[in-house]
Amino acid sequence: MGAVLAHSFWIPDMNATTDQERLSIEGVPAAEPESNEAPHMIARINALAVKIAYPFMAKDDIRFYLNGLNIRPLEDDSVMVVATDGHRYLVVHDQNGYAEREMIVSVKKDCLKSTNSKNTFDVMSNGSAFVNDEHGMPLFVQPGNSLIEAEFPRIENVVSAIGYTEGISGAINPAYLKDALALGQHFNSIRFFTKDQDSALVFVVGGMGDLEVFGGIMKLRESFEQLPTWFPKPVLFKLTEPVGAPE
Repeated sequence: MGAVLAHSFWIPDMNATTDQERLSIEGVPAAEPESNEAPHMIARINALAVKIAYPFMAKDDIRFYLNGLNIRPLEDDSVMVVATDGHRYLVVHDQNGYAEREMIVSVKKDCLKSTNSKNTFDVMSNGSAFVNDEHGMPLFVQPGNSLIEAEFPRIENVVSAIGYTEGISGAINPAYLKDALALGQHFNSIRFFTKDQDSALVFVVGGMGDLEVFGGIMKLRESFEQLPTWFPKPVLFKLTEPVGAPE
């Protein structure tokens, strides 16, 4: 007797030889077999990269893939860390970072208390993540599975330096600008570059050790091409009496 669906209840075929076969009947996805392989490290980055990228990461966004950091290996075996909430972005290049593959990793706010340039943020193949000090001792262990299974947007499709000149122009969310300026707590300098009223305001911060950082803030669609209508119109000013010489 084959398995059937009756009144939304699944009746399994008891003649199926394995659990995997029974689960696959009628389109029910089969569970992945448990791996006996011991967890191994799949990423290690400078913990400071996590600290400075966190404010630019989405929080509780319906686009769940933005609620984490994109850790991506590059062709030269270095690592790029990207955070974005759709309104701004931050890119960190960790020259000494390691990533076995590209991944998205969630980060808890409590993790930031242990992050600095001397520590590392490590991710394991089973999804565990933790901060280690310079001697390899764990300072913070993040609860649960930190890996987010999804595809992260290609940051290179929206970022460009063509046509930009140094300076700030356009309407900018002051809270976003404040977060960019806060990077100065960790780096020596910050420079801003602008293109037009619609393109993102780009910033580059002075390097620190093996980290290189730049980011961008999307501009608000506001203009100041004319004075507001409530502002008084200019009037011709006339002296009603000549100014005489003092007596």
